[in-house]
Amino acid sequence: MWDIIKDAFGKYPSQMKVAKYLVNYGFSVKEKFDNEYGMFSGAVEVRPSSLAGAIGVDKRVVMQVMKKIIEDPKLFEFFSLLGPIADMSRASSKLLNLGIVEIIPEDASEPGIIANIINIISSRGIGIRQVIVKDPIICDEPKARVVTDTPIPPELITEMKKVKGIKGITLL
Repeated sequence: MWDIIKDAFGKYPSQMKVAKYLVNYGFSVKEKFDNEYGMFSGAVEVRPSSLAGAIGVDKRVVMQVMKKIIEDPKLFEFFSLLGPIADMSRASSKLLNLGIVEIIPEDASEPGIIANIINIISSRGIGIRQVIVKDPIICDEPKARVVTDTPIPPELITEMKKVKGIKGITLL
């Protein structure tokens, strides 16, 4: 899919910025009525000017991206199925007394990093609530956050740092 997105928006950095933002935050482009389309976060319509302001581009750039998405059947199918996901890691440690570990890989394409970290956490009987992974294609600094039922004991950090492909581990 990224090849199709790059073909459509790659020559225009501001359009690519919008497309990456849509994917990163799960904004969809859907038909509202007959031949009338909109951009949505879940069921809430998002105005192009609001999105443009948040991203730092002109509203016309957002409109051009929407037009390309609507006119391309593969892009439209992909973007119409996107949906937002709540990232509990920002508030969970303080408000809900959950644990959060941030994983910074040496190479995000290395297989098994997340699986090994989850195995370490699970081996201590700690339940996992959520895993949020930043895609290296849309994020300059890919990382993952694992939200757990209880705070993670600091001694697990040493064990996690031994996992192949780990650049850094932080308890949040």
